[in-house]
Amino acid sequence: MNPEQQQEIVRAVVSDYFDKYAIQYVPYTMMNIEREHIIDTGTSIMCDKWHVGYPPGSFAKAVVDNDLSQAFGRADDITIHCIRFYVMLMYNVGAPTSLFQ
Repeated sequence: MNPEQQQEIVRAVVSDYFDKYAIQYVPYTMMNIEREHIIDTGTSIMCDKWHVGYPPGSFAKAVVDNDLSQAFGRADDITIHCIRFYVMLMYNVGAPTSLFQ
C-alpha cells in the first residue's frame, strides 16, 4: 500500500472519530465551518503517531510528543480550541489493521 492510500485510511478514521465525538470536545461554532481543518490536523497527528507518510507540522509534532507548552505555542486560532479533541483522538483510537497490509 502506498503512503497516499495509508493517509486516506487515517483520514477516514479521524473523520469517523470527529463525526462521533467532536460534539464533546470541539466548540459547537467550529464543528461545521472548521471541520476540514480539524480533520486535516488530526490526520497529521495520527499519521505521525503511526509512522505513516509525511512529517507533521510543528503543532502536530508537539501534540504527539506530549509537549503541552509547544502545542499551545504553535497552535493556530482553530487548533487552540481543539487540543482536547486531538489528545482524546490520539489516546482512544488504535491503528486499523488495514493500514499496514
